[in-house]
Amino acid sequence: MKKLMLIMGVAAFLACNENKQQEEKREEMKEDAAKLKEDVKDAANSTGDYLNEQKKQAEDAIRERIKQIDQTSEELKKEGTEKSREARKKLEELKVEMNKKMKDVQNSSADAWDSTRKAADELMKKSDKEWTDFKQDFKDLFKRDSQ
Repeated sequence: MKKLMLIMGVAAFLACNENKQQEEKREEMKEDAAKLKEDVKDAANSTGDYLNEQKKQAEDAIRERIKQIDQTSEELKKEGTEKSREARKKLEELKVEMNKKMKDVQNSSADAWDSTRKAADELMKKSDKEWTDFKQDFKDLFKRDSQ
């Protein structure tokens, strides 16, 4: 009987010990899951910060071009010639396009950002070319300012 009680006691002890190990494993798994959740949250925040920075850079570039357009348009208003009116009209068309793209950038979701950024980059390249062409087409209007 003593042996039986001893064996049952040892078995109960081992069973309790197994539960402790299982409990420790569960706790460890819970901690790992919480750490993983935190890491995912940090990654999402980093991605959000990166996206916001990319959007801000695109917005700043577009704003700068709009500012150039506005300044040039103001200078051309002083001219009052037919050629300056034609130049202002072209600039206004470019500005409308730039403002539209600015709204697209501002309202872009993370899912659509790559295509929005690509479109904004293409517009900036196009506007660079148009800006250069514009200055070339209307260089006589700008020569007077530098003399």
